[in-house]
Amino acid sequence: PFACGTAFAVSVLDSLMSTTYFNQNALTLIRSLITGGATPELELILAEGAGLRGGYSTPDTLANRDRCRVGQISLVDGPLSSYGEGRKYIDLFVSALRNYGMLCIGIYRLKDSSAGDGCYKRYVITNPPFNFTLLPT
Repeated sequence: PFACGTAFAVSVLDSLMSTTYFNQNALTLIRSLITGGATPELELILAEGAGLRGGYSTPDTLANRDRCRVGQISLVDGPLSSYGEGRKYIDLFVSALRNYGMLCIGIYRLKDSSAGDGCYKRYVITNPPFNFTLLPT
């Protein structure tokens, strides 16, 4: 269940607290990855109950949308499809960072179902080795 994202280990919170104690920027990085860059000002506005209202788009407001986001990029189709079959993780990592400004933090894999058990669970491999072979699953 943990690898599928359906469970949470208490040790993760302990590790997060320890990391934040020794590196105060770690919490900012993790917050940006999870929330997409919510600022303390936005949190204050929402906490006071003001809510969000629509408005006109200006260059300043559009620039605020250009922030860190977490996403899943397919290796079957799209800009990185040439890395889907038999290439190495280092090739994907360097190309995504140089050409698209994307930082790859892991690989999302489908469990091998060739055993015929009908299991189609997925799991994440974070920070795979540089010579890790990629598959388009």
